[in-house]
Amino acid sequence: MTGRHLDVYLDGRLSGRLTQSASGNVTFEYDEAYRASDDATPLSLSMPLTAAVHRKRAVLPYLQGLLPDSEEALGAIARRYSVSANNPFALLEHVGIDAAGAIQLVPPGETASDAVLERKRVRRVDDDEVATMLSRVVSEYAEGAPYYDAGGRFSLAGAQPKIALHKLSDGSWSVPEDATPTTHILKPVAGTFRRIDVVEQMTMHAARLLGNRVASSELMRIGEWDVLVSERYDRASVNGQWRRLHQEDLCQALSVPPSKKYQHLDGGPGVADIAGLVRSLPLTADRRSTGTAFYRALVFNVIAGCTDAHAKNYSLMLEQRSVRLAPLYDLLSYAAYWDGSARLDSAMSVGGEYRLRSISAAKLEQAGAMFGVDRAEAAEIVDTTRKGLYPAFESARAAVERVRGTSALAVADELLFGLRRLPLAVA
Repeated sequence: MTGRHLDVYLDGRLSGRLTQSASGNVTFEYDEAYRASDDATPLSLSMPLTAAVHRKRAVLPYLQGLLPDSEEALGAIARRYSVSANNPFALLEHVGIDAAGAIQLVPPGETASDAVLERKRVRRVDDDEVATMLSRVVSEYAEGAPYYDAGGRFSLAGAQPKIALHKLSDGSWSVPEDATPTTHILKPVAGTFRRIDVVEQMTMHAARLLGNRVASSELMRIGEWDVLVSERYDRASVNGQWRRLHQEDLCQALSVPPSKKYQHLDGGPGVADIAGLVRSLPLTADRRSTGTAFYRALVFNVIAGCTDAHAKNYSLMLEQRSVRLAPLYDLLSYAAYWDGSARLDSAMSVGGEYRLRSISAAKLEQAGAMFGVDRAEAAEIVDTTRKGLYPAFESARAAVERVRGTSALAVADELLFGLRRLPLAVA
């Protein structure tokens, strides 16, 4: 087949090939031996193993979802490699060796090299070098300045500046080489929201206390930067060997480009779309567990005022035929920055309403039925989240004080004050 190609590996196993034609059309074709195996995992729920070849409608949004949401960051990567920022395939030719989930994108001919199979080689970096990397990625997102990172081949989705590194057993940082995966994501505090790292860490802490599976994270100071460091849940060490675990976000699973991630603003996926996806999962047990987990997360995000909880901020873990909701990430209550009078909208409609003031507890309870959650269980989840929200955030404040001292408490107290004003929170 003519055109440019990338071999697609899932945790080091050849799963298929991406092709981009001279006209820019992209397709994905599963490797026949992989597709026929009993233990194959699909690249995406939007590209099931039942079909050998998948077209642009599913492939393009999937590839876009592996890249940053920031136009400035995309432009910087494009300039770094002299390719078009509007061509995800071309960008991933250069930065696709370590992407979200188990996927590695490798040019044909590298399939037998250490670049695919070696997973132990790293280069240690000290905090000064990490701080420099953080400064450069902030510039990349803010100004589109090309950032020539040490490894140069990881790709991170999302709108915030961040880097990915490999954390060694002694707690020091390293840059992966060859196919060694990154293990942690580092997000420096940048932009207009004051101490967003503290607010995100507190929101994650509270969500966990209220029964949600949440990615592990911690607050750190590296050089001049306050940083939220998150452990990658799509990486695991098994018998001394690092494995990539496959995942995709809900936009990728639904063939929706990142530019359409908000239902309210962009017409992107909403609760009904996600419920339909959950109902289509192949295993009955997964439909039940994933439906309940998503519903619990939705309830938390609405009650806690997490206005950025769009479809790209939820992901699914894929392993063979099994599908489950990934640990929650990028949780952020807007209560810390709310003046109490401005309109606050949910990223997704609940019962036909976006305004948090218009979403009642009853509407939240009714939404449970879409995910197979009966009314009694839904009512318990809503009631427990409403009553437990403020105590959970108080616990989060105490945890922040233990780790970071008084320097982070001003925004923590502003968050607690704002939570009292949220419509459904019971303080």
